[in-house]
Amino acid sequence: MIDARQVERLLGYRDPDGAVLSLYVDVPAQPVAIREMLVRVDNLLAEQADAARDAPHTVRRELAEARTWVREALATHVRDWLGHGVALLAAPSLGLHEAMPVSWPVHTRVVADRRPYVRPLLSALHHARPYYVVVVERREAWIFRVDGESIESVSKLVGDGVRDSSHAGWAGYEEYNTRHRAAELARRHYRSTAATVEKLLAANGRDLVVGGHEVGIVEFVGQLPDAVRRRLVGTFVVDPHTMTAGDVRDLSARARDRRRREHELRVLAEVADREANGLAVSGIEACGQAVNRGQAAMLVVRDDAVVAGFDCETCGELTPKAAATCPHCGGPLRPVYDLVDELLARVVQQGGQVEFADQVSGAGGSGEPGSVGPAGEPVSAMVRSRLVRPDR
Repeated sequence: MIDARQVERLLGYRDPDGAVLSLYVDVPAQPVAIREMLVRVDNLLAEQADAARDAPHTVRRELAEARTWVREALATHVRDWLGHGVALLAAPSLGLHEAMPVSWPVHTRVVADRRPYVRPLLSALHHARPYYVVVVERREAWIFRVDGESIESVSKLVGDGVRDSSHAGWAGYEEYNTRHRAAELARRHYRSTAATVEKLLAANGRDLVVGGHEVGIVEFVGQLPDAVRRRLVGTFVVDPHTMTAGDVRDLSARARDRRRREHELRVLAEVADREANGLAVSGIEACGQAVNRGQAAMLVVRDDAVVAGFDCETCGELTPKAAATCPHCGGPLRPVYDLVDELLARVVQQGGQVEFADQVSGAGGSGEPGSVGPAGEPVSAMVRSRLVRPDR
């Protein structure tokens, strides 16, 4: 599955002639629907070939090789990807041949441009990033790895035990000592489990969800290092001795989704507060201005709409407005398939953050899922300093 470092690596591929092909496909869960999907992909690839008919011969040849590779890769591995979104990226002259399943719908499309189209990958990272689950009780812990609909058991940890505390001994003193010893062993078990989880998370960008009985969850979370606690994205109650892997997957996914929605609402509220103080902007044009000047600390995508625009060949200025020349430097403009994707890529490369709030009910003016903010704007940006707004 895709991770943030892979996206950053993909952004390093760039062909000035625009011969980088990105094919995104939602593979059906049922094998009987594969043929129909492949026909649709063939039609999209044929449309892309037709759109490139006026390109230089070398570009047409590169794109033809790329189309052949993505089509063959899809046909070869399609049954491995049932029920997943898939990104197939190719640029033969750059040595780029990537096929990546993602656990989130990607909307079937073909894009040819100067670099890989990464917006669906960034969206998948936000909505369906793989994570670890730890189910804890006072003597045992179970660790799972979850990627979309798949769940894998990683390990089971068992702490030291004590004898049955019902054997109280003389005047109850042994009962007190036994219970005190049991509490100390539980804390030791939680600390050991927390250390194991810390090592797991240090090697990747995965989040953490914790399950178990309520008391055990509270006791365990209290033992987590600060760095691990910041990766905690949800908790859920489950009986460790009757749970199934399916229970863990479903309950942890619900817990993570609840926390994600809460996070998205907080981000949108912060955007609104900062916009009132001149430290956030909404809309393609205003966000483009912030990104053009390297002032976008965070880009928030509030809709899944594709927004066409233009990129200056000379200075790199992005604009949604068609014009004969760049309004900034007078250089020639080239069409861009999706300005939102270009804004996302540049913010990542500038060291900023990207967020998606396109699944929150009530996120925008209409109150419907996927609705957007002021005047139906699809993106907002938190800026590092106040900007002079562009003329509308």
